[in-house]
Amino acid sequence: MPKEGKSLYSAKLLINDIPVTVKSKRIKNMYLRVRAPSGDVEVSAPKQCSLNEIESWLFERHDWLIKQRERIAMQPVQPELQFVSGEEHKFWGKVYTLAIALKKRGASVSLNDNKLQLVSLPHYDAVQRKQVLDRWYREQITREVEALLGIWQPRMGVYSSGFGIRAMKTRWGTCNIRSKKIWLNLELVKKPVECLEYVVVHELTHLFERYHNARFYALMDEFLPDWRERKKLTNEFI
Repeated sequence: MPKEGKSLYSAKLLINDIPVTVKSKRIKNMYLRVRAPSGDVEVSAPKQCSLNEIESWLFERHDWLIKQRERIAMQPVQPELQFVSGEEHKFWGKVYTLAIALKKRGASVSLNDNKLQLVSLPHYDAVQRKQVLDRWYREQITREVEALLGIWQPRMGVYSSGFGIRAMKTRWGTCNIRSKKIWLNLELVKKPVECLEYVVVHELTHLFERYHNARFYALMDEFLPDWRERKKLTNEFI
């Protein structure tokens, strides 16, 4: 999605006992998010929208809010990873068992059958081992994104100025319309590759149409007819 502006002000609303944080931004449309695992609700709204207008908009979506909060509440709480042998870690939608090997030099990661082999220096703690794995994840997703852009940019007839990979809490990707640069969430490396492909096409489509409107969705239908199924998989795959 296109990059949102900075928040101009923040306010609180109560929608049938559901607390909602409202952030006013220099944007055209309203966006509603339910954060996992807390179930906290946030709305980004155009600066010209009054709180009464936002409240009415939220009441129209009350049933959806309830369902989303219930879905999040039913999801199992993921234990905090310790990066020790025997843990399960995801890569391109598959689950691998982590195997730690201690060596004096050459921290690295490799795949061996159903195991994710992480070579760690003896003094490395969980944070440092995570950094080693994240570095490997970044290399893998970068390689895949380069391949996908090589396919989709000429197919769509639009070209980004480049891309970046970073950790994001609430989005799978963003597109800076002015610079034509796209950013992708590092967590996508843990999901099936078709999820990454969906997000790449989604962000490239923003170079044709900035907003999520009828034209945008028509373009998505043209470029990637099964994008709705891929979006659902992206948001639901655990």
